[in-house]
Amino acid sequence: MIVNRRELKYPIGEVDYYKVNELFQKVLTPDSNNKEYGYKIRSLYFDSLNNDDYFQKIDGEEVRKKIRLRIYDTKTNTVKLEIKRKINISQIKETITISKEDAIALINKDYSVLLKYENNTAKSAYNIMTLGQYRPVVLVDYNRRAYIHNENNIRVTLDSDIKSNEFDFDMFSDDVIMTPIVDYYNAVLEVKFDGELFCWISQALAGLDTTNRSLSKYCSSRRFFENYIL
Repeated sequence: MIVNRRELKYPIGEVDYYKVNELFQKVLTPDSNNKEYGYKIRSLYFDSLNNDDYFQKIDGEEVRKKIRLRIYDTKTNTVKLEIKRKINISQIKETITISKEDAIALINKDYSVLLKYENNTAKSAYNIMTLGQYRPVVLVDYNRRAYIHNENNIRVTLDSDIKSNEFDFDMFSDDVIMTPIVDYYNAVLEVKFDGELFCWISQALAGLDTTNRSLSKYCSSRRFFENYIL
């Protein structure tokens, strides 16, 4: 699956989090995966031997990418492999579902398992990861509340309790020790849409104590790398 979208991101505090969540509950449709407090997401990010993807983001390059594995339950037998590309203001996300066993092989840097999939995303991931000598670099957990609107394929997400681990990459374990990426309540509001954004959503966002920023959970989660390696 390949999705081409626009994306806005806003860091928000606790007060704004509950304010916009109450608003979205009234005017948007809750995602079918939402539970009372949303749902959990765990992503394992990969980067090249030279950390090219990290530095492309930090340097603000207009064309860049990220590669990750994503699950919603540590007991799952299937995993999403995603290539997320940024091209100017547009986002392109390529996704393929692979087996848990093949995900573990990728974590152990055996990229050959991707060759069994007759899929362009798998082929792209194989080429990128092989040529760049990709390896896992950070595991990221967070809680998500999501809302949708059919017009312009609008999807709004509220991500909170964002934590990471830069040393233990067992994404199927419940025993990994995760550390908050900041020392205070943190959340990220993301708005994804095709075409133009409805004015009433823009007006709601204008009332927040924040501005649209080029945020990255991936880069923000690599605090040890940033503080002690660079």
